[in-house]
Amino acid sequence: MATLTGYTPDTLRFYEKAGLLPAIRRNAGRRAYTDADRYAISIVTCLKDTGMPLEEIRRYMALSSKGDKSVDERLAIMKRQSASIKRQMDALKLCEERIAFKVWYYETAKKEGIAALKGPEYALARYRRETGRNADFNLPCRHFNEKNRENAK
Repeated sequence: MATLTGYTPDTLRFYEKAGLLPAIRRNAGRRAYTDADRYAISIVTCLKDTGMPLEEIRRYMALSSKGDKSVDERLAIMKRQSASIKRQMDALKLCEERIAFKVWYYETAKKEGIAALKGPEYALARYRRETGRNADFNLPCRHFNEKNRENAK
């Protein structure tokens, strides 16, 4: 199972002990993963990879075992996570735009010299004109990194 998920056996055991996964059946002392277990691992992995805190994943997984009674709560959790992913994607898009500008800047500087770029405002205007990209660098590019640092704790 570790090779399918990319997690080490120790990580999978930790997730199980932490209540992120249902109790896994054992066969001759080895964990015997069912299709339902693999699906649960994929959900936990997805939620973790998109920045959901472990406590919230634990709560979601506990609610999953309650059937129809918890559908509204699970839906609310997934809607919040979907909105969080959208914010992360927006922040990453902004960061990517800044990186694309810097790539263009250094490629242009390599060909023409930095003096040809005549300062940041001229360089940005030229970048917009040449690429057709409407880069806006007045917004902070911090949301994604701050959120990930917070969730890594």
